Amino acid sequence: MGDTERGISELLERKDLKVFKEEDTDKEKKTTRAEEKAEKIKKVKKEEQKVEDDLHKMNVDQLQSNVYLEMDAYTEMVAKGISFGSIVEGPGGTGKTYRILNQLKDVDYAYTDSFTTPAAFYIWMYKNRNKEVLIVDDIAGFMTNEKVLAFLKGGLWEVNGRRIIHYMTTKPLQDENGEYVPNTFILSARMIIITNKLNRKNPHLQAVVTRVNYCKVEIDFDELMNIFEQIVKKEYPGLSLDERYEVFNYIKENTSETNIQLNIRSLIKCFQQRVYSKNIKSPDLWKRLAMISILQKNPNLVIVEEIENDPQFKTVEEKVAEFKRKTGKARATYFRLKEQLSQFTGPDKEKNNS
Repeated sequence: MGDTERGISELLERKDLKVFKEEDTDKEKKTTRAEEKAEKIKKVKKEEQKVEDDLHKMNVDQLQSNVYLEMDAYTEMVAKGISFGSIVEGPGGTGKTYRILNQLKDVDYAYTDSFTTPAAFYIWMYKNRNKEVLIVDDIAGFMTNEKVLAFLKGGLWEVNGRRIIHYMTTKPLQDENGEYVPNTFILSARMIIITNKLNRKNPHLQAVVTRVNYCKVEIDFDELMNIFEQIVKKEYPGLSLDERYEVFNYIKENTSETNIQLNIRSLIKCFQQRVYSKNIKSPDLWKRLAMISILQKNPNLVIVEEIENDPQFKTVEEKVAEFKRKTGKARATYFRLKEQLSQFTGPDKEKNNS
């Protein structure tokens, strides 16, 4: 090989090596970003689990409130075999799951809060078909999948004295151990479905809802404060009763119906932040943390609340005009947010605001 050819060959080798190095670097970056994302998700889940563990230790399932009356009754009906199922809808952090599980502590039940495919859910139902109760807790996409809804329709209503579940497929189903699962079985277990939100416009879902006792757990601001105060009276590691009341009073004074994400978990998170501030000897840090991370408000809802409470705006048109001036949003948005606000305040407060 001549000097020229050798030089070209070396140049190409160096170029190839550079490309390989760049590809390796890109792969490393992608791997690092994926690992960082996974680590962040893991950290968030760990923090959320700490909140759930603290709630469990404080026996929040024993809180007294009329908002749980219907849910408790339907759960007991399922537990005692009076009904085949119930659906409980309501935002996260209202104590639905803990309260239901506590009611079923003497019942042979199976619980799931995750499944990957309709086939996986079908297999789970089959394997637990002879339990007393099956509990499905707020699984993403669960109540929108037509195959899943078909399983539920079969499992929640008797035909000729039997509740039959079908899975129509040309390929035999196998579980994680490679064992075959029949494509039809009779369900003996009753069911409780816990969900944050239902799409009631879905006709398949509506057909499921008509087969069960359905309730929606909604907690208005005043009742939430009543529940908070019950929790405050329970012991919490690292905080005295006075310190727990300090957290409670701060939340009560700095929130309203517009804090749409406020729930029972919010109080526990504030407790955790209060303990942290105490431990690092920064007594007011927890307040700043709480205001940033927990006591968030929908800004447009706040504006609607201010306008509704401002006596200078006497007519609906004046209120709408002020809302549009401040937000740039449409008239329809104002009425949607006003309706949302009325759900938080209740008819008596809404009447006083009008």
